Amino acid sequence: MNQLLKGALGTLGVAVAGYFAVGEASHAWAHRQGLGHPPAVAGRREVILLLGYPSKPDGSPHPLQRWRARIAARSISAQAASSQIVCTGAAVRGGRSEAAVLADLLRELGVADAQLVLEEQARTTWQNVEFAIPLLRQADVIKVASNSLHAWRARRFLARQRPDLAERVAAADDYRFGECWWLKTPLAVYEAVGAWREWRHPRLPDASPPPAAVSGCP
Repeated sequence: MNQLLKGALGTLGVAVAGYFAVGEASHAWAHRQGLGHPPAVAGRREVILLLGYPSKPDGSPHPLQRWRARIAARSISAQAASSQIVCTGAAVRGGRSEAAVLADLLRELGVADAQLVLEEQARTTWQNVEFAIPLLRQADVIKVASNSLHAWRARRFLARQRPDLAERVAAADDYRFGECWWLKTPLAVYEAVGAWREWRHPRLPDASPPPAAVSGCP
């Protein structure tokens, strides 16, 4: 019995270690992918694109929203001449938009209202990028705030939609070892499946202009 228990515990330990390693390795690698060649941020205008995620059914923030908000807040550079966070996402679930929920979380983290802009029409990551482009054009340095693999996907979409803006992309502070480790492996699987689908049916930039739906926070 002791041998069986030891064997089971050993197998469980290997499985947990493998689960942890896949999530950490994939996110650590993605953190440095798809970056441009932006100027040094000191004295420059930076814009951080914060990607939305649906709230819980009861309207309270989802853990992924809280994680993404933390990433955006800590990605603000103290050396930048100005920093703006574009919170993106429509009201996919519930009465409030994903962007509005993210803005509330950022306020709790000490980000000033003057630094927040809401884009409340996007319903996909592709649209998160597309509809924020009018604001990204104003930036010298662009950062994308989400978990590392999702942020890399958005950077790929930006490179496809606006290669010139993709050259301004710098890394956000989106990877920290062990942070939300239990979420990283499922997210890695999700992104791998999404990348395969995108490879089979790649999206192209829409020739029509995105809706004018950005607003500052009251």
